[in-house]
Amino acid sequence: MFSLRADDGDDTRLGFFSDLRDFFTGHVDALSEFAPEAGVGGVWLRPRLIGLDGAGALIGALHSRGASGDDPGNVWIDLHDTAGRTIGSYFAGAVTLERWEEEGDGTAVATVSCWLTSPPEAGAYEIWKTWSRRAPTAVNGWVSFPVGRREGWTEVARMYQGSPRKVNPRLDRYILDGANIGDLASFYCAIGEAMNGPGGYYGGNLTALDDCLLGGFGPAAPFRLVWEHSGVAVAALGGLPTYLPGSSVLDTIVDCLERRGVTVEFV
Repeated sequence: MFSLRADDGDDTRLGFFSDLRDFFTGHVDALSEFAPEAGVGGVWLRPRLIGLDGAGALIGALHSRGASGDDPGNVWIDLHDTAGRTIGSYFAGAVTLERWEEEGDGTAVATVSCWLTSPPEAGAYEIWKTWSRRAPTAVNGWVSFPVGRREGWTEVARMYQGSPRKVNPRLDRYILDGANIGDLASFYCAIGEAMNGPGGYYGGNLTALDDCLLGGFGPAAPFRLVWEHSGVAVAALGGLPTYLPGSSVLDTIVDCLERRGVTVEFV
């Protein structure tokens, strides 16, 4: 379940809806962080809100706010679990109601336009749906998602606001299972769970990984990281060059870890 919430200080709820289409459209390859800076922009999307409940409240709120010519404002698109609790939120700017219609079975559908800093990962849609029923309780849930969709797992892991996170205690040694690290996004999925358990987050790019190593998102360095099945990652990441001459993606990851005091043991 989803809802639209006004960013008005009062968190005015504009309506609930059962599905969200044409919103999870993005895909930023995790390797893009190793490319030269491409600049920061935004994107306009036209998502469809399916199965609206309290449709009059949504239309009334959007129309009344735009009647005087004012911008309809910024909103939060909230995602809810099966009990109705908010488990994640996306910020969307300058929302306008473009179209209102009813499908043949009477299902209300609203098409809106909105601005986002980047489109949500396409792979995140299925993961949010799964986590709305139950958050992960076992590691390697991300393995069932193919390479190219695993960026969506780290997006959801970073944003998830559901049941309280069980952060691993401060230990001297952590085990990173590298058996399924087939691309860079897989590494972030695996290290998130190595450090913070099933569905855990511990960075989705090098900058975020570096922040996590300083604490606040789980265990802080220094510690030992025993990288099991490391040959899989060496094969997948060891030959990928970065914009730094003579440096591979794997080299850069290990350098980030070691600079913060992590002792990496490949086994």
